[in-house]
Amino acid sequence: MAIQSNEELVIIESQQYGRMEVPKQQIYHFAHGVVGISEHEQYAIVGVEDSAFYTMHSIDGRVCFHLIPASAVVQDYQFAIDGETVKLLNTESAEEIAVFLIVNATDEQLCVNLKAPILLAPDQLTGCQYIISDQDYPIRFPLESEGD
Repeated sequence: MAIQSNEELVIIESQQYGRMEVPKQQIYHFAHGVVGISEHEQYAIVGVEDSAFYTMHSIDGRVCFHLIPASAVVQDYQFAIDGETVKLLNTESAEEIAVFLIVNATDEQLCVNLKAPILLAPDQLTGCQYIISDQDYPIRFPLESEGD
């Protein structure tokens, strides 16, 4: 069984990381899943020690993404979050929503997806992947290291 829980922790048997014990306060509900894998609706968001990165792991242990806060990567990254998405996340306004970017490795370089960020509402423990359709952001934006 991939999922066990007690009052405070959710146990994830991860294919990538082995056994993970995650506080329930770090489990987010994605009502529509993530683009291409909508069947996964529950994700643990876990900070990677001593870095700006996070792991977004499905609680069934099969799907995993790496995230980074948008503010740590790009300046002036702005887009409008529509009212339907604010409602989906059970928030009162877009200001309550944190914006993260999915990190991908391509051709020995790390890139982030600026076109489809992950939106998280920490107070409600809800999230979604948001497709920005009114601006021309790239799917693969190079993530530069501090030495670049």
